[in-house]
Amino acid sequence: MELEFRHLRIVIVVADEGSITKAAAALGLSQPSLTSQLQRIERAMGAPLFERARTGVIPTSFGRTVLAKARAVVKEMADLRGEQAGRPTGADEQVELRIGGIPGALVPGLIPRLNDLHTKAGAALPLKVSVHTDPSVAALLAKVRAGRVDAAILVEGVGFEGSGADGVRRDVIVPVEPQFVALAEWHPMAANEKVELSALAEENWIVDPQEDHGGVAALRWACRKAGFDPRITHEASDAVSAREFVTSGQCVSLAQPTSQEGMGLVVRPLVGDPLVGRVELAWKDPCPVDPEMMREAIAATYAELVNRNPHYTKWWAEHGVLLA
Repeated sequence: MELEFRHLRIVIVVADEGSITKAAAALGLSQPSLTSQLQRIERAMGAPLFERARTGVIPTSFGRTVLAKARAVVKEMADLRGEQAGRPTGADEQVELRIGGIPGALVPGLIPRLNDLHTKAGAALPLKVSVHTDPSVAALLAKVRAGRVDAAILVEGVGFEGSGADGVRRDVIVPVEPQFVALAEWHPMAANEKVELSALAEENWIVDPQEDHGGVAALRWACRKAGFDPRITHEASDAVSAREFVTSGQCVSLAQPTSQEGMGLVVRPLVGDPLVGRVELAWKDPCPVDPEMMREAIAATYAELVNRNPHYTKWWAEHGVLLA
């Protein structure tokens, strides 16, 4: 097969989406058709461009080399056609920051503060921020590495970290963030200031099957250390379903300590903090926004979120550390 310009776009879209399914939707193709085309492209190139992972696909070392050249060719073609590759010019010119993150309150709360710091720094151009959230740290790191996002906010379980990504820089901002437990507000343990993990031995648990930042693995480890295997009976990737399962009393779940209580749900600390993670900033140089400014914005936003839950406010006063 002779490679064509459209084949380069296919490779780029697959890398950017990190998923054959999502790439097929973006390209307007069926998944089998895209898979078949990608296999033919890889045969023509003489080596695999992607490796299949539980969370999707990640470029191989050879694939990263091909991607870099493919992006350069696509950009050159855009220049020849007089296009601007998605970047506005003239009076509408702006600094674009594409930021990824684990679902939660931190990324949405970060955007106004980033804009404020950008303006106060006397930047000549306005800042435009776009967001991509994903429960998979591996997928977020792959997007940073591939240039799909400029930076990402990660939360990984301490002791359950995955492998890094070549060329991606990482900096810790919150070295210790405890995992709390979410319960129905009428649950017998909802009145407790703290909940013993061992007291949840008979509970059903709900988890996100797409997360890979240590939540499920750490939960199993901590529960076994407490003398039982967690009874994981439900899986849900969307927050609405997960919340309904918990508020209806069908199960309990791990929760970020900054999670919002109310509407039938409470979030309580676990005695002894058996599950902890850390919050990091990941980026790839050159980054359109100074990473130090992003660190400052993340730290300030996180400090505000601490007060969303009085139990976390109390925990933070005794143990909290921000590396800003």
